[in-house]
Amino acid sequence: MDKVNVTGGILTGLFLVVCAPGLSHAQDDPAPLPVKVVREYVESEQRPNYDELLAEWGRHKQLPGGFELQTLLALSHYPELRDTRIQFILADVSIPLASRPWWASMHRSAANRLYKVVIDTERQGSGQALLLKQQPFNAQVGIIGHELAHTVYYLDRSFFGIAADALCQLSSCRHDFERATDRRLVDYGLGWQRYDHALFLRREMGRPLDAPGGDGAYMGPVELMTLMQENPAYSHSLASQP
Repeated sequence: MDKVNVTGGILTGLFLVVCAPGLSHAQDDPAPLPVKVVREYVESEQRPNYDELLAEWGRHKQLPGGFELQTLLALSHYPELRDTRIQFILADVSIPLASRPWWASMHRSAANRLYKVVIDTERQGSGQALLLKQQPFNAQVGIIGHELAHTVYYLDRSFFGIAADALCQLSSCRHDFERATDRRLVDYGLGWQRYDHALFLRREMGRPLDAPGGDGAYMGPVELMTLMQENPAYSHSLASQP
């Protein structure tokens, strides 16, 4: 089966409008308070909490088969998304994960839009490490949390602002856009989960674990650790590290 070009489909819908110049994108967000920080989510420990998590965070959500618990744990860090309509889709697509408002709901207010998170299911060679199904449980929570950090951002964006963000994905500003998303994720308490995700990818792809710099458009372990060290919400979890 041919891969679905998610970016192209999204842009086709969004670019029915002409974007005004100078629209801002991916600005830093204030950290929500209080921030829940968990060093590691362990599946066997969290499975008994599934029904409670589903009742609290599963409203108006179409959860991805096989990743329901991971998704609910990530959602539990984003109180703004409690009643937001989000559809998670598993498909053979052109990028590992993507999060966007569904273009057909763009005329609605932000709270009433449908947001879609698309998760790739097939990839060849070393790129298989990018597949959600290949990653450890805690790392899965982290990268799903990254996509939900996009969704939270879109709640404050207008139709024209989101169209400008889509244009950004075609240029060098995507680098800043994704790093702002990782900063937002850390502010919401999912820094350790993204850290474990970044470590996993470095190991699987044969890159030095302690090398500075990010992974393409995303932050690497060193950058994520620096953000956590600068954030008081992580002080307890950092102090307990060996």
